[in-house]
Amino acid sequence: MKPSFPLLPLTAATWTAPHNLLILVLVAATYLAAGVLSLELYPVGDGLAGIWPPAGIAVAAALIVGPFATASILVGDFLFSLYAGWPPIPALTLALGSLAEVLVAWLLLVRWMPIDLRLQRTRDVAAFIVMGALPGALLCVALRVGLLALLGRGNELTAEHVSGLVIGFVAHSLGILVVAPVVLTWTAEPGLPRQRIEFYLLLLAAITLNVIGFSVTVAAPGSAILYTIFVAVLWAALRFGPRETALVIAMTGVFATWAAGSSSGPFMLSNQREALISLSLFLFVATATALFLAAAARERDLYLRRVVESEHAQRALIDQMAEGVITLDSNGRLDFASQRFCALCGKSQQQLLGQRLDEIFDDAAASALESLPSAIPSAHDIETEVSLALPGQGNRTLVITARGLTAADGHPTGTLAVIGDITDRRRAEELSQQHLRQLAHMGRVKSLDEMAVAIAHEVAQPLTAITTYVQAALRFLPAEGVHRSVIQDALLGASSQARRASAVVSRIRAFVQDRPWQPRELLVHDLLTETGRFASPEARQHGASLLVAPSRTPCRLLGDEIQIQQVLLNLIRNAAEAMAEHSSPRRQIALAAERTSDGMVDVSVSDTGPGIEAAYRDKLFEAFCSSKKDGVGIGLALCRSIVDAHGGRLWAETPATGGAIFHVVLREVKHGKHTTS
Repeated sequence: MKPSFPLLPLTAATWTAPHNLLILVLVAATYLAAGVLSLELYPVGDGLAGIWPPAGIAVAAALIVGPFATASILVGDFLFSLYAGWPPIPALTLALGSLAEVLVAWLLLVRWMPIDLRLQRTRDVAAFIVMGALPGALLCVALRVGLLALLGRGNELTAEHVSGLVIGFVAHSLGILVVAPVVLTWTAEPGLPRQRIEFYLLLLAAITLNVIGFSVTVAAPGSAILYTIFVAVLWAALRFGPRETALVIAMTGVFATWAAGSSSGPFMLSNQREALISLSLFLFVATATALFLAAAARERDLYLRRVVESEHAQRALIDQMAEGVITLDSNGRLDFASQRFCALCGKSQQQLLGQRLDEIFDDAAASALESLPSAIPSAHDIETEVSLALPGQGNRTLVITARGLTAADGHPTGTLAVIGDITDRRRAEELSQQHLRQLAHMGRVKSLDEMAVAIAHEVAQPLTAITTYVQAALRFLPAEGVHRSVIQDALLGASSQARRASAVVSRIRAFVQDRPWQPRELLVHDLLTETGRFASPEARQHGASLLVAPSRTPCRLLGDEIQIQQVLLNLIRNAAEAMAEHSSPRRQIALAAERTSDGMVDVSVSDTGPGIEAAYRDKLFEAFCSSKKDGVGIGLALCRSIVDAHGGRLWAETPATGGAIFHVVLREVKHGKHTTS
């Protein structure tokens, strides 16, 4: 992220603006003044200073204002070289070297690896040190060697000359490291910090410690008192940021340079070279350490702030959820409870924290709630549905979904649980089941109306037989010579037919009776056989034959026998009516069942009729959609609702050989349990 500055980079469009021209003049003047001051403060000969602050000013100006700032650098360095005693041509050459130094830093830090000039990231600090200070200084030294060669002194490079080149490299590098961060950070974020009193105390402490650390009378060479300066550096880095830290380092650099130039304090060494080496090492270590520490502290603060903001956002999101959210520690005690959960319990968060769930809900559901902490080592959700008596809300049905929480090393730390109130949903499901049951009952009553002729025919047969048997017995009674066993056989036949008629009537009564859903295990063979007995008379009325072919291996279903029979009867009747309406020459219906490989039982009703018209295939099971002339379109929609309520599927197909096949796929039951797919 690149911040916006009050000094915008100069472009061709803004070059002629008076205030920008004033900026360039100020940069040149500042460069020249800093050079003169550094030369007076710590001269090392041949126009060199122990530390070169103008290099830092030049790099900072280029990064803030833009590459046009190099014009100011060229002018300022040329004027300084003249002031230092260089002839015009060599002075111009040295100025071009400084210009190249700045351009290299600008290209590396803006074009190749852009940095945030606030230096709030360790990445930016590393890039600034490696690419902003070192390459340009090396280039400047190389140009100085070229200048010596140009002046005919290239073959006269003595140890003193080499030492001067090294001093120039060190001086430029330190100038950039010490001065540029102050200019960059305070330009990017002008104004005093919010902790003004503490900031003033920091500046006072920095001045005091520098005076003590670099004093002639108090600090001797190698004195440990010098390290007290890092107290102010650490204070600035940890309590403020890179901006204030850079200011403290710049102040330290001024005092250290003065001490080295005057050979005082820790720099009371045998010669100037040793003092310069000691100063360079001290400033480089102090500056790099301080900038990295300040950036790391700012990154830490930013990370912690983002964590807090994320936590606040997550808590706000959790509080907006319709479900309650809690977390349990490794002992199963609450360490977080959302506002929704508090509302469910009728207690405040302070009252809930530290309690176990079975202590909050002291009723029959406590045993189910006690098992939640067992979810800690599990990576899967554990769901528990409980019915609780909540304060002021009566009995409520809650679903609790728990998942274990783990640390970064995988060690379990607690449990996250989401508590949803599904009372209204359960009531809606019960109401839906009630409506479905009522609709199914109406469908069965309507079915009996449509099956009246077939039922009358089925009941008439045993009644006729009873009449015949009874009349025969009456004739045998007055007749002489008739053995008693003959009369007994006639009465037994009448009794058998009466039981047959009673069974038909009982079956009809059970079929039309309005009663709640009664799921139980059903043997598929018996279910299909009984359905075939019920449906065969109506099929014959439409000139069709019904073939029942149960599964070759015994299998069971879990469901309501009457409702499943209703589905199959409706499918059989539809097939018979379709074949009769289209006058199919061969009218045969097959009721069959077979197991599938995924633990299901496929009960199918197939016919040899005209099949399903293409216009109705996609909306076959929609309500009020019917291909019959007088159809209402409720039957198949009701059948699908019944099958869905049983957890199954109902679908149809039209095979290439003709006819239609309806599949009722339900889950098989083995040993009293559902099979898993």
